[in-house]
Amino acid sequence: MRVRYQKPFLVWRAVQRLNRLSDLFRPREYCRPESIEEAISLLARYGERARPIAGGTDLLVEKPSKVEYLIDIMRLPLAYIRENPHTRGIGIGALTTVREIETSRLFEDARFRVYSILADVAKEIGYVTTRNLATIGGNICNAVPSADFPPVLIAMDAEARIVGPNGERILPLEGFFVQARKTIMRSDELLTEIQVPRQPPLTGVAFSKLGRLRVDIALVNVAARVTLGPDESCKDARIVLGAVAPTPIRAKRAENLLKDRTVGDDIIEEAAQAASEETKPISDVRASAEYRRMMSKVLTTHVLKQALERAGRG
Repeated sequence: MRVRYQKPFLVWRAVQRLNRLSDLFRPREYCRPESIEEAISLLARYGERARPIAGGTDLLVEKPSKVEYLIDIMRLPLAYIRENPHTRGIGIGALTTVREIETSRLFEDARFRVYSILADVAKEIGYVTTRNLATIGGNICNAVPSADFPPVLIAMDAEARIVGPNGERILPLEGFFVQARKTIMRSDELLTEIQVPRQPPLTGVAFSKLGRLRVDIALVNVAARVTLGPDESCKDARIVLGAVAPTPIRAKRAENLLKDRTVGDDIIEEAAQAASEETKPISDVRASAEYRRMMSKVLTTHVLKQALERAGRG
């Protein structure tokens, strides 16, 4: 019996080896620039055939076959969370890991407490081993609709600092995403910093995510920012939803329902319904479009109540 089945078994083993070899990610060259200028030069030289790599938690899973040159940017001085003295907000280097954001002591300072929502978001991303490698820049530049940082950063009016051969440009993060896995960045540009401006007084920010498990990618995620006026009416609002369209979307009709009104449960219900109607979800193996739309309303209700409570605490 052993002799009879030996040959089929060996053939099966050979096929398995070939399958594994075909899955290997084999760029032609690995480059490790020492400066931002050198990294930009390499990206400009190799164009679409090159890809920056930092934590690699997405790239090494995706394994894009067209990539021939890996530009390792981890030596660049872009891992930090600090106050921006010009805007009195904060700047986050693109190579700052998710874990560094989660554990940052900057958010313990009363002046920066409103930004602690970013630490809350960080805790929702994968396991600690993943958070130790993944960077905020990668979470943004991969432009995956279910990414967790973009909704809350857009809600806080964050901007992206982008550097290329022609210098730098600073753009609102809201306009950064073009479609799923595509941004406005050119192949010879690099995201270097996310700038989050100073938030107005009496502002609260909240975030909520729904996944099959806590560590899974989002089926739906929602961020809300609410700013109250002296009379406790809603002076300004942002509602941003992810995983329900090709890019993160602002629910502007829902936002307008909140402005200049004293917000109670009935208005929250109305705004949450409007937000769910502004989504454009798809059905896939993880959830149906109908379920995503329904949960958009549920999560929007939750984050609005939480943001209002935090805004009231000043």
